[in-house]
Amino acid sequence: MPWAESVKHHAALKANGIQQFLTIFHAHAARVDGEMLWGDEQEYALVEVGPGPEEVRLLLRADAALKELRKRSDGYEASTPTTCALWSPEMGNHMVEGVTKPPYKSSLDELGLVEESLAFRRCELLQVASSLGTERNWQGLVWTFANFPLLGTADGQAPARPPSPKRSDGSGSRSRFVPDEVITPHPRFLAFVANIRHRKGAKTCALLPLAADAAGTPAPCAMQEVSPKTPWDLEDTDDPVKDKIYLDAAAFGAGSCCTQATCLCPSLSDARYLYDQLLVLAPLFLPLTASAPFWRGMVAASDTRMEAFRETWDDRTPTEVDLERPPRSRAATSPQVFLADTGPLRDHSEYNDVDVAVHQPSYDTLRANGVDELLARHVAHLFVRDPLNVFRERLEVDNAMVGDHWEQLQSSNWGTVRFKPPPAKSSNPDGQIGWRVELRTPEAQATDFENAAVIALARVLALLILEERWDLYMQISKVEENLQQTQGVGAVTRSPFLFRKDFLGGTTAGEIGEFSLQEILFTEQHGVFSRCLGFVQRKHAEGACSSATLQRFTRYVELFRRRCTGELPTPAAWLRSRLAAHKDYEGGSIVPPQFVKDMALLAASLSESPRSPAATMALTELLGDLCPTESAESSCVAF
Repeated sequence: MPWAESVKHHAALKANGIQQFLTIFHAHAARVDGEMLWGDEQEYALVEVGPGPEEVRLLLRADAALKELRKRSDGYEASTPTTCALWSPEMGNHMVEGVTKPPYKSSLDELGLVEESLAFRRCELLQVASSLGTERNWQGLVWTFANFPLLGTADGQAPARPPSPKRSDGSGSRSRFVPDEVITPHPRFLAFVANIRHRKGAKTCALLPLAADAAGTPAPCAMQEVSPKTPWDLEDTDDPVKDKIYLDAAAFGAGSCCTQATCLCPSLSDARYLYDQLLVLAPLFLPLTASAPFWRGMVAASDTRMEAFRETWDDRTPTEVDLERPPRSRAATSPQVFLADTGPLRDHSEYNDVDVAVHQPSYDTLRANGVDELLARHVAHLFVRDPLNVFRERLEVDNAMVGDHWEQLQSSNWGTVRFKPPPAKSSNPDGQIGWRVELRTPEAQATDFENAAVIALARVLALLILEERWDLYMQISKVEENLQQTQGVGAVTRSPFLFRKDFLGGTTAGEIGEFSLQEILFTEQHGVFSRCLGFVQRKHAEGACSSATLQRFTRYVELFRRRCTGELPTPAAWLRSRLAAHKDYEGGSIVPPQFVKDMALLAASLSESPRSPAATMALTELLGDLCPTESAESSCVAF
């Protein structure tokens, strides 16, 4: 439904969405789940290379890839996630999401399946992508860095027509850089793009700091503040802001790839508590996995996708920006309310120190129907936003059976962590899916080993936090400060972060200090990841997991320890060093297409067996002696 027509339905859709949430809430509030199932969502980008030295671009054939992937998946036995997957579309028609199917079970030995599951998905996608090239002698590849450096350049994507910034029919992004063919050809995504622009009254706008060199040194004016009115000021201009990389479409932010991990919790209270603790930890995963140093063919003075995502999905009007109500974009920050109804939050309401906007009618309805204040504020904050998609055929639905309008608002707030109630009855008929929490910040990385390390750490963190009942609380405003700190070049070793001096009830409980990431994750005082390793070691001693699981998990933890000390590079740092040494790089801010092609071919070769000398060298640079052996389960040759 076009935006102008849809607006008159928003109030009714929000009211129905609240009723759908209440149905789910009352049906599942008291449920207890004995087995903590869990899973991951891995996003991939399709890239194609041609025979010429600079012939590399995004392959806009994800719709075709998904049809073939689902056809192949129907023929597989779905008894294990190492031989099956669920495939879903994403915002960009160069993106495919592979989801664990079936979910992992609660045994710690399931950690050993993650890398193999990711390798299966990569190989399935690579087999399909290899035949989807848009021209003869062009080869489709799989790319799992967070973003593609040439998106938005003249020849950076195909098949596509030129961008249409003067498009007059009201649809599309009207980007001067990105053609609308980059958007997945599904009504949901096309409507998202057009309706964000219509609601805002201008194209979205991110201005990333431009770097003067491959290392990420900021250009002279790169770090200057940008006016909040910039999106409207730049609506009809070219590339006008000195020392900034101008991104004018939602496809830049949501067209980036991440790795997500979701854990089922035993109860509603456990899910609310785990959500709070992960909300504090979520920003720290960004510098650990940073892999987005290049945008629109230029070098950025930032390493991650978060600012591009946040700004290109900000649909606020000028009035809302002036009033700071709501104060933030739909993307890159979580609804800023700690949720727990048990533990330290009950005695320290001051931790919720940000005055979040709420949709008052929704809040009043929730409170009148038995939802406590914190959870009501969380949900009513989601409902401050307007529905971005209204489908005529879904205006009238049975609120007791479906959750369309609830999920519409829930799923179009893209936070660092997502609190996930059970699905509605129509999609959860046996009630098997309970209360879940999803970690959303990690960036996609080049290898299955790296992505598996993130997923495994997230899983063990959830188990350990629920067992030891950590107290990571600090003011929600300080969590936001940490998120801002993640954007700098090399933040994994250079940036200080705010954190509790003691989160296990010591003498300094409640005090906040500034610490390096290495201090937070690995020193005796905190040791968040060290404690995760100790947990798995203890479980192994108790016979709860195998030696192989312990050895594998030890390598995962060691990967991040070495990144924190600078012994190993983040993917962003590795890409920067590769650019600096590339024969076609002339210094300055421009990323040569030949470099991007070489990186696409190299990244695709990392999972091959036997490996080329170039792939072996690249893996050693990325992973050191943690590099998987030729016979490791992560090798595509097994499939």
